[in-house]
Amino acid sequence: MTSVITGVGAAVPTTIVDNAAFAHLGITDEWIFGRSGIRQRYHLKPEERLVDLAVKAAELALADSELTAEDIDMVIVATSTPDHISPGLAAELAHLLGASSVGAIDISGACTGFLYALDYAMARVDQATSDRILVVGADAMSRLADPADANTAFLFGDGAGAVIVQATSSTASCDCVQYLSFGSAGEGADFLYVGRDTGRLKMDGSEVYAAAVDAMTEEVENVLCACEFEKDDVDLAVCHQANARIVKAVGRELGLPTEKVVSYVAEFGNTSSASIPIALWKAQNDNVLMPSNRVVLAAFGAGFTWGAGVINWKGCQHHE
Repeated sequence: MTSVITGVGAAVPTTIVDNAAFAHLGITDEWIFGRSGIRQRYHLKPEERLVDLAVKAAELALADSELTAEDIDMVIVATSTPDHISPGLAAELAHLLGASSVGAIDISGACTGFLYALDYAMARVDQATSDRILVVGADAMSRLADPADANTAFLFGDGAGAVIVQATSSTASCDCVQYLSFGSAGEGADFLYVGRDTGRLKMDGSEVYAAAVDAMTEEVENVLCACEFEKDDVDLAVCHQANARIVKAVGRELGLPTEKVVSYVAEFGNTSSASIPIALWKAQNDNVLMPSNRVVLAAFGAGFTWGAGVINWKGCQHHE
């Protein structure tokens, strides 16, 4: 058995927060856009729950896969901002979907979390211990952002994205159809962290920028080499949507044309573990991402941690 992504979905809150909301910090719309590429982001209201966004994203992913909740045998959620310190989102999400009693686990991997969750799901399917797994990235970064920090407050949005990882018995010739690789550098922890005393995110933007560009570029090159693919073999690159400048820089370092590098930062901001599945969902809806496209994924987050991978979207028919 091998694994394939068969569906994707995403959801964001109804409250749009544009750049004018940060004017009291002495920063303008143009300054924010020039620094980050962000025009707006979505925030949960204090009384709203992240799990409800995860449910909406999951329902869309199930519909895209032509499955129901009863078909799912495991739920994996990547999040750093669950509605409760404990338990996390996964078990409640499974219950609300109608997939009660299935295995359910949360992974805390910051912005790299979705790729770790995807890797875990694919390994279970490839080992024939699961057949259909719901993988969700969901974060409410507005809960961690420091509203008084003019350098970071505007960067973050809330949202959820989901994919279905399913077993396939396809005999198509698809070397490294889904291949993920990871790295870390613990010495960078003080450059991006959430303090236990304040519960607020602190970041050294220049250090994170340089580390993110270098790590994602190198890891993508590593996975392409491992799969014996050239850069011209890549149909689309979907990087963690941290900052438009970072996304562009990674594409430039990899030598990929602009039209092959997905960027939805302007609309959603940095949604942490949700950013890659939201971008996949948006790209599919915009007809930018098509079945059998060869897609490079890359993420970088607190820890420092990072990862990259190669997938063939919803199968690999045109590579047979």
